[in-house]
Amino acid sequence: MPQLQVAGSAQLHYDDEGSGPLVILIHGGTGTGAYDWEFQRGPLSRHFRLVTPDLRGHGRSSDPEWLLSLDQIADDTLALIDALGERPAAIVGFSIGANAMLRMLCSRPDVTDAFVAIGASRFGQPERVPAIVSGPWPVELVALRHEHAADPDHWRRLRERLAHSWAEDLALDEASLRRVGIPTLVVCGDRDNIEPVESALELARTLPAGELLVLPRAGHFVSRDRPDELNAALQGFLERHVDRS
Repeated sequence: MPQLQVAGSAQLHYDDEGSGPLVILIHGGTGTGAYDWEFQRGPLSRHFRLVTPDLRGHGRSSDPEWLLSLDQIADDTLALIDALGERPAAIVGFSIGANAMLRMLCSRPDVTDAFVAIGASRFGQPERVPAIVSGPWPVELVALRHEHAADPDHWRRLRERLAHSWAEDLALDEASLRRVGIPTLVVCGDRDNIEPVESALELARTLPAGELLVLPRAGHFVSRDRPDELNAALQGFLERHVDRS
C-alpha cells in the first residue's frame, strides 16, 4: 500500500485504485478511508483513478507530533496531490474532511475542478465541543482500529483535537465562499443532527456554482445510510463536471 511522509514525520497511507481522471476521497473524523467510503470505492473506481488516504492519526496513518487539525489535513492533501503528480479532477470530503477541504478551497480554488461536500459546516461552534467530545458515538466508529493508537481512548483524543480545531479555525464568510467558483455538490441527510439541512442549503446558495442534494431517511453518515442514492448522485455529478479528454 502506498505511503507518503508528510509534516511532523507522519506517514500518510493511502489506497490508489482504478483508472481515469483522479478523484480523491477525504474521510471524516475518527473514521478511516476504508470504513467511511466502503460503499463508494468499488463503484467509483470503475470509472476513475480513486485515491483514498487515511488522515494523519487515523487508520494506518501516523501523527507522531500530534499535528492533527483542519489546516494540517489540507496541507497533507496538498502534499499528497504533489506526490501523485496529477491534479485531481474532483475531491470528495465528508464531515471534518469536507470542512478542511472547503476551507482550503477558499484560498486555493485552483486545486481541483469539482468538489463534493458531505455533511459540511461553514462555522465552528465552541459551545458544542463538550458534547462532541463526550458523545455518545456509534459503536462502529469507536471500534475502528487505528494502528498507531497509544491508548484505547485514541479515538476520543482524535475527536477532541478535531472538535477544537473545528470550533476555533472554521469561519467561512460569504466573501471567502464566493471564491470557490468550481462546481460543488453539497450533500446532507434530511435527519442529520450534526449539520442540519438548513446549513447545507445556506452553503449551496452561497457557493457560486453550488448544487444541493438532500437524501431522505439519512443522518450525518449518508455514505453508509443511503449508499446507492449517494453513488448515483456522485456518478452523475462527476460525469457532468469532470473532463475525460
